[in-house]
Amino acid sequence: MKNLFAIVALVGMFAIVSCGGKKEEKKVNQDSLDKVKADSIAKVQADSLKEVEQLRADSIAAAEADAKAPKTGGTKVTTGNTGTTVSTNAGTVTVNTGKPVRGGR
Repeated sequence: MKNLFAIVALVGMFAIVSCGGKKEEKKVNQDSLDKVKADSIAKVQADSLKEVEQLRADSIAAAEADAKAPKTGGTKVTTGNTGTTVSTNAGTVTVNTGKPVRGGR
């Protein structure tokens, strides 16, 4: 009988220990989740700021390079039967200014 009582007491003790401590574990888990969330938000914000600063620096560098580039040529406009061609330093654009053909003939 003493052995049975000892076994029941031991099983009861394991049951109490296994069910206890949940509130504290949840608090610790929630605290660590909050910390991870705050860290990830801070990292995203820092990365975003770095990207904006990099884009700003690239834009300034491109503007300075354009300002230092030699100014040659200019704009040349040529009008022909097929349309008007405008040539600049950036490239050539052709605009169709002819009379449209209708009826497919």
